[in-house]
Parts: sequence; C-alpha cells; structure tokens
Amino acid sequence: MRIAPTIDLSTYALQTLIHLMLAQAQECVWQKAAMDQLRDGTIARLAIKISEFYDAAYEFASNSFVQNVYPKSWLIHVQVKAFHFKAAAQFRKSCECLSLDKYGEELARLHFASDIVKRASEIIKANQKLLSIPVVNDLKSLQQIISTNLARAQKDNDVIYLARVPPVSSLQPILKTQMVKATAPPEISDPVPLMLNNESSLDTPPHPIIGLPLFQKLVPFAVHQAASVYVDRKERLVKEDIIAKLEELTGVYHSSVESLNLPTLLATAEHTTGLPESILRQAAEVRSEGGIQALYNMWEQVQKASSRNANILEEAFNALDEEQETDEALRSKYTSAWNRPESTTLTRQLVAQGQKHRHTITSAQKADAIVKSRLDTWSKIISILTLTREELEESIPSDDGTENGKSQQDSLLRIKRLIEDMNQHLRIRRDLIDQAKKAANADDISPALLKKAAELTAKSPTVKIEAAQFEDLFIVNLRKYDSFVMTVDKEDEQQSIILRQLNDAYHQYMTGTSNNGSAKREKALQNLHQAYLKYKEIRTNLSEGLKFYTEHAKGLKSFCDACKDYCHRRQLESEQMIR
Repeated sequence: MRIAPTIDLSTYALQTLIHLMLAQAQECVWQKAAMDQLRDGTIARLAIKISEFYDAAYEFASNSFVQNVYPKSWLIHVQVKAFHFKAAAQFRKSCECLSLDKYGEELARLHFASDIVKRASEIIKANQKLLSIPVVNDLKSLQQIISTNLARAQKDNDVIYLARVPPVSSLQPILKTQMVKATAPPEISDPVPLMLNNESSLDTPPHPIIGLPLFQKLVPFAVHQAASVYVDRKERLVKEDIIAKLEELTGVYHSSVESLNLPTLLATAEHTTGLPESILRQAAEVRSEGGIQALYNMWEQVQKASSRNANILEEAFNALDEEQETDEALRSKYTSAWNRPESTTLTRQLVAQGQKHRHTITSAQKADAIVKSRLDTWSKIISILTLTREELEESIPSDDGTENGKSQQDSLLRIKRLIEDMNQHLRIRRDLIDQAKKAANADDISPALLKKAAELTAKSPTVKIEAAQFEDLFIVNLRKYDSFVMTVDKEDEQQSIILRQLNDAYHQYMTGTSNNGSAKREKALQNLHQAYLKYKEIRTNLSEGLKFYTEHAKGLKSFCDACKDYCHRRQLESEQMIR
C-alpha cells in the first residue's frame, strides 16, 4: 500500500475482531458440549480456551493505539465474558475433582471460581448501564451455582473428608482444547484468480463478494459530462416545456372561470328558488362566528389594544420629559457645579427608539381605519348572512322561469357541457404530467454513451473525447419527449377554443337575462358571496391586528422599563450630587 492503513484496519483492531469471533465460535462449541452433557473435564478445557480468546480480544482492544476505535461497552462486555468463562472452567474442573475424590482440590477451585466471579461482579456494578441483561443474568446464575457448591463442599470437607486445601498458586493449569481457527476465505486470501475470471467472463454476473474488478466501469470524464448535460436538458424540457406550460394553461382556465363567475352562475341557475348549498354553508359559518356583531366586538378589542400601546409609549416619553425638565431646572440652579451630561445627549438613542414605536403605532392605526371603513361599508349585507334560512331565502329574488327563453337554457347547457369537457382535459393533463415524470426518471442513456465512447476510442484509446461529440445522441434521445410536447400544444389550442366558446355562451346567457328576475337573483347571490369573502377578509385583518398589538406591547413595555430605569439612575445621581 502507498499509505499506512487507517486505525480501524490496523493490526490491533483486526486482531481484536479475530479473537472476538474466535471466542464466540468456541462458545458455540462449549454450549453444544454442555447441552450434550459431555464430561466436566472436556467442558472445562473448552471454557478456559474461550476465556483465553476473550482475554486476547480485550488486550488488543484496550491498546492505546486503538483506544478510540471500539466503544467502552465492547471492552466491558469482553472483560466480563473472559472472567465468566474462566470461572466456569474452574467450576467444571471442580466437578471433575469431585468425581475423582480430590476434595481438597475441588474446594480450592471453587474458591478460585468464586473470587473470579466477584471480580466480574465489581466490573458490572461500576458499568451496569453498558452491559446487556443476558450477560449479567448468566453471570448471576453462575455465581449462584458456585456459591451453592462451595457451601456444600466446605461443609463436607470440614465434617467428613478433612482434606488439605491446596493454595490456588499450586493448582495445575487446566488444559485447553481449541475447536476453532481463523481462516480467511479464498476471496480475501487469493482474490486475483477470481478477479481475472470475473473480468474475462463479461456475460456472467459479478462475484457476490468481491464484485467487479476495480475500475472496470471507470469511463472517461467526458462521458460523465455528457450524461450531466443530457440530464440537465431533459429536466429543463420536462419542467419548462411540459409541466410548467400545462400548469400555466390550467391557471389561465381557472382565472377565466372565476372572472366570469361561472360557479355562482351555475349554482344560481340550478336553484331558481331557494338558495344554493354554498351560500347556505357560508351563512351558517357567519352565524356560528357571531356575524357582524362579532366583527365590531373584535374592532373594539383592537382599538383598546391600540390605546393601551399608545399609553405605554406616552408613559415612556413623559418619564423622559420629566427627567429632562428636572435636569434643566437643577442645571439652572447650580450652574457650573452641575457638571454632568445633558439629558438630550443621553436619551438620543431612547428617543429614536420611541419615534420608531410611534411610527409603527401610527401606521397600524391607519391600517385599522381602512379595515373599519370596509367593515362599515359591508356591515349591512354581512348582516343579511346572519338571518335565518327562511329570512335569507325571502331576501333573495326568485326566478319562476317564465321569462327565461329557450336561448338562455341552451346557453346554460352549453356552459355546463364546456366545463365538463374542460374537466376532462384537466384530468388528461394530470396524467400527462405523471407520465412525463415517470419517463424522465426511467430515462438512462448511460449504455448509449458508453457505446458511443467505445466507438470514438476504437482506433486509438488516447483519443480525446469531448461532451460535444455526443450532441447527435442527445437529439435522438430527447425526441422521445416530442409526443408530450405535441400534446401540450394540442391542449393549448383546445383550451383556447373552449374558453372562447365559454365566453360567447356566457354573454349570450347574460344578454337574455339582463332584464328579468334571474339577473336580479344572480346579482343578489353574487353580493352574498362577495359579502362572505369580505367577512372572512375583515375577520382575518382584525385577528392579525389584535395579534400585532399584543406582540408590539411586549416591545413597548421593555422600552418603557428602559426609560424608567434611566430616569431612576439619573434621579439617584442628582440626589448624590446635591448632597
């Protein structure tokens, strides 16, 4: 390698993982031996090797060179597991000693196992949150078994056997049985033949572990540039020439329909008597919110809030004025002995802040006046919306249809048919946008670019490739979007025709109804709908005004407190100077 490996690939880090996996593999063998009830001596030899693997893993992981690679919880886990299997090995060896009538050695190994478990328990107490519950429970179970057998062996030896208990240092080490070994797979130990075979077999899938040979898919930078250029052109074409134009057409249609007020016209025509459902819902909403009286109540609240804010500001200015008058009076009395800065100099910044607050309040009050003017203008018709359903229906002129001729009915049916046709076009547009997005997402010309690059470098691999050499390929692949663009143009033409027909049908209908009851009825319903919109607008304005004054009051109170603090400090200073 040209550079040293990173810390996580250093010898210490890798040896930690190797010995940790060996310990876990050996532990599986030990578990199988215990479940199959093999001899205690065999299980002890397996366990002591597990402990050795965990000890080695802990030693490598705790090396200062890799101290930040593995978390502390790993180190504690490995350390506790090493103690656990060292104690388990001594316990199993003590069971073998019991079967061989070596009562003194049995007791010594049980004492040794108990001491090891205690050391592990101390580590757990100091790092309880870092260990998993199963590890802690396994150690507790082992400790319980060792304690029970130790008490039994101690009693038997004291009463019956009276065997000498040898010191731990004189005990024979437990023989170790290793059932696992670290073997690197051939894909890692000798990858070259596999890579050569993988590279020569182009039709076969890549190797599941090592994948493709390094840099096999590396392509010239110009190919990447060409792919980026194509993606930009494709996205611009889809977004600007397809999606944006369709959305613009839809917006023009909705604006035209609203300008002709066709929704209200159709609702009015369908209900020659009674009221449209939309008007009934709007009236119910206005009534539930208190109607015009609620708006005037909100207006009063806004005015009170405005007055409170103005009073706070005046209180602050009055405090500054009083302090300035007091300072000027004392300065005239003590003349040159009154050697402190004038108030006008010190309060320049406070006065500027106050003027900003005053300008804010003045601007808000002007806006309030505009809202009040709208409220007074629309109050009468908004009040109509608060009437009961019966009263509201009586206030609207009815149309018995006697004056409506066949031409008006034909115009109305024509308007409905044109709107239905246009709704179908809107659905087509939504589907067209989805199809264009899906086509763009699935559009990948990388294989074609690579093929073109191979053709350009066929005669000489040193030929310089530029993105401009792929221009013909761009043109060919972008033609797949021509059908979408043509559909957009067709939608534009059809919408223009439909809007022109809608406009003609609307004016024919209005010409026939200009002098009859239906025109008056339509005008009344339009006024109610407009009154509802103004009601919502005024209510929103008043709510925002109340919120504004509430928030502004916080800043005014802070400003007023700052002015009073200044005046208080100046007063204390004056009293000290007079003394």
